[in-house]
Amino acid sequence: MAKVGLFFGSTTGHTEGAAVLIRQEFDQLEEGLAQTFNVVRDPIDRMDEFSYLILGTSTWDDGELQEDWRSLWFELDKVNLSGKKIAIYGLGDQITYPDSFQDALACMAEKIKARGAQLVGLWPAVGYDFFHSTAVENGHFLGLALDNENQANLTPKRIHTWVNQVATEFGLQAYNN
Repeated sequence: MAKVGLFFGSTTGHTEGAAVLIRQEFDQLEEGLAQTFNVVRDPIDRMDEFSYLILGTSTWDDGELQEDWRSLWFELDKVNLSGKKIAIYGLGDQITYPDSFQDALACMAEKIKARGAQLVGLWPAVGYDFFHSTAVENGHFLGLALDNENQANLTPKRIHTWVNQVATEFGLQAYNN
């Protein structure tokens, strides 16, 4: 049985594509370690089955949460996240929206921490070109920040490095870089 539940909302397919890459990286550690769920098709109460969660969203317009997550935002309050280790990743466009790049990560982080979860998987904010983000604290994004509009070539390496980091923070055996 999978140990990591990877839940994502995806409008254009980029967040789903990142979920596939993340799952494949976990498969390098142990086949079937992570299982993916699209929140628009799969019930979010399936989160209760996992001690370790990864949540994926994108930032829309001027810092809005992705529509699938927005539509079930209050249902997330019914899921027991207390004591779970949760990592988040987000997709955004740092050039078109430099004043709200990855802001949806901040919304997600605030929600899961308020529900008693431990946030892991912080990511350095270096190597990006934006003015402001509510998702940056002490020089780190609150999760993995991906920009497939402007830095798609960096996505696979960022995911590889981040999954290794998250696996370690989850207490799972990390694989060799």
